[in-house]
Amino acid sequence: MTKATLDAPIRTSASQLERILSAGHPTLVVFEVSGCEPCASLAATLDSLAREYAGRALVVRVGDADQGWLAARYHLFYVPTLLFWHRGGERARIKGDPGRAAIGAHLEFMLTGVSPPVPASGPRHTLQAAFDPSRRRRRGPPAGLLAAPPA
Repeated sequence: MTKATLDAPIRTSASQLERILSAGHPTLVVFEVSGCEPCASLAATLDSLAREYAGRALVVRVGDADQGWLAARYHLFYVPTLLFWHRGGERARIKGDPGRAAIGAHLEFMLTGVSPPVPASGPRHTLQAAFDPSRRRRRGPPAGLLAAPPA
């Protein structure tokens, strides 16, 4: 597997997030929504961190965190929420914008496993998620499978 060498945050939608995470790169995922002041104030920090960690970690911004299925899947209650994702799972989480030093300490710990960072949090907004009825799963067996006949 080749290492990603992006030096700017990747802006993506929730629908593409799983594909990015499954690539296996250490990733900082930032869930945000439009109109969120703490999310907007975090942008310059994310740009700087993406340059500093280019080739070692991806910085991904997901702008539609208010989609109900996404909020449920990643247990999102606040925006911004920062997830540090490595080796197929979440390694740490920060609620809000704690500042560059705290985010950098969490990235270093995710990459090296040395010096666990102090838990951090910062200014944030409570997420108002909504479920899209068109994404509702249908009831019954998955398409292509037949239910077992009654005994």
